[in-house]
Amino acid sequence: MSGGEQQRVDIARALLNSPKLILADEPTGNLDPITTGEIMNLLLSIAKESNAAIVMATHDYSVVKKYPARLIKTEGGKVIDNATIDNL
Repeated sequence: MSGGEQQRVDIARALLNSPKLILADEPTGNLDPITTGEIMNLLLSIAKESNAAIVMATHDYSVVKKYPARLIKTEGGKVIDNATIDNL
């Protein structure tokens, strides 16, 4: 299976019990930009349809820029709430 197919299977498996919170650790890591967009759109549509929250960790600033949301940054053992892309 491709990376995108594996991510979709992982997402489907995680949603079996209809969680209200989805924890996604690098859900688009090692994916090409098109597949990244597909996975992000899938996660967002699932969150809307099931009224679930998504907490996602990523190092991909392009994802952060394209899908803006509440941004929390950790640096030097400190948590910065309401961070912006400019101070990443």
